[in-house]
Amino acid sequence: MATVYVLISALVNFFIGGLAEELPISTTDVFIQSGEISEFAANVMARCNDDVSSAAKLFVNDEFAQELAINSSTDYTATFKLEDLESNSIYRYMVECKDANAGVSTTSVEGMFRTAPAADDTVALSFVWAADLAGQGYGRNPYFELTTVAGKTVQGGYIVFDTMEALEPDFALFQGDMIYADDAIPAMKPYTNGSGGAWLGNWTNNPSKDFVAVTLEEFRANWKYNFGDDKMQSFLTKVPVFAQMDDHEVANNWWPGEILDGSGFYENGTSVDDLYANSLRAFYEFNPIEDGSLLYRNQRFGKHLEIFFPDYRSYRGPNSDNDNEGLVAMMGEEQLEWLKDGLKSSTATWKVISSHDPFGMVTGGPGDSDSFSQGDTRILGRELEVLELLSTIHENNITGVVSITSDVHFTAAVSMSPERAEGGFTAFRELNEFVIGPIHAGSFGPYFMDASFGAQYEYELGPLTLGYDRYASLPPEIFTLQSFGQAAVSEDGTLEIKLIGIDGSVKFEKTLYAPGYDEDDVESAAASPAVFFVSAFIACRFAFIFL
Repeated sequence: MATVYVLISALVNFFIGGLAEELPISTTDVFIQSGEISEFAANVMARCNDDVSSAAKLFVNDEFAQELAINSSTDYTATFKLEDLESNSIYRYMVECKDANAGVSTTSVEGMFRTAPAADDTVALSFVWAADLAGQGYGRNPYFELTTVAGKTVQGGYIVFDTMEALEPDFALFQGDMIYADDAIPAMKPYTNGSGGAWLGNWTNNPSKDFVAVTLEEFRANWKYNFGDDKMQSFLTKVPVFAQMDDHEVANNWWPGEILDGSGFYENGTSVDDLYANSLRAFYEFNPIEDGSLLYRNQRFGKHLEIFFPDYRSYRGPNSDNDNEGLVAMMGEEQLEWLKDGLKSSTATWKVISSHDPFGMVTGGPGDSDSFSQGDTRILGRELEVLELLSTIHENNITGVVSITSDVHFTAAVSMSPERAEGGFTAFRELNEFVIGPIHAGSFGPYFMDASFGAQYEYELGPLTLGYDRYASLPPEIFTLQSFGQAAVSEDGTLEIKLIGIDGSVKFEKTLYAPGYDEDDVESAAASPAVFFVSAFIACRFAFIFL
């Protein structure tokens, strides 16, 4: 019966949707954003949306700074690199696009960013992290509406950016899956309580997107679709970003060298490497990161914070090999050494690893383990990299390592403890991992944990928690299940982590104290009155997830 409801609903809404006027992808003349801020430098990315060859001029603090010629070879985008800036200082900028032939000019709104504080500065700062945008067919819905905890009614598009902007973060981390190149966004999307479950409703997308990306132009179009949202544009003009990649910028759960078998949205024999080449080019064009620069990197923010951005996608071995007894790459040897050396040499109080794959959760299906774990209590495959990383932290007495992550489409706080580890390796420090998302996509889970390193939920919130099917893929309008993260570092080095709903409600918070505090005398963790579960450890061979 549920299938009948879905089919009838889809047909009715196909005809209704066909009568609705398709909204434009963007109404902005010049799109701008900043990112990759450091103590003395920053990048500004711009796109001239009239799609004509132009001279793009960057003005900083009302003074001309740089000019770049743009044309169709970069889809009318440009990234300016600003250097010799002052640390911990606010800069305001705008971009003018002048038609190379007609001489007509269009101008952006004003943007702003603050450079990073120097490594010895004891300044307070905050940032947000986000992932999983416009996935599972849930795109820009002009009728989506909610009222925030502050009492503000917000309607249309990607509401999460309005909520994050209100927190006035110093910068944002986009951890990956900020486009879903492998998903279409239909004008109307029915949703159910899991596969074969009861029909729950319809989600409207306007504008819509009717393709899966293969060509360079199609990958570019995905970025333009998301950046066309006015709330996202407003956020990006005010908050500099650090962008990372995961799988959906290319294809679901991909790995280098994979050949697609034609069972999904692609022709049989499609090379993922070809898709990745197109996707990576579009990624560099549409994000404030220099073309060709390494995707794994790190950045210091004052005395108390250094963030490491590993790349868990570009160097990995096949997902199907992750249950091998021998090493299977996730980061690869060179990148793993970079991360180990960076943690050893960092003098920051907090060393935050920002990634799009949790250490202790099982993701992917049988033969397609997409993260480090696979549900076997033995330490296998990619987990051997985790073992090496945890060993380095322990042997070198490195303090203040925290993992912030996403990907699994539910909200969680996880601890990995040697006291619970079942993989035969216990010489490691307890590690806190904080999981967010999606910010605007289908919600799933919670999913199963892996016992190898003693991973356990301190908090979990997903469809199953609220009584839905674990695999329901619920829409953003069930907004209790959509989330982002916020981290704030005080002048004395205290780190406060919050997992926040897109309505601004705090789902979970935990305060971590710098070395020297007596943690027995302080309240180190608190949960809001939201749904809260402390779950027993769950060990499982595998869990099927389509993320």
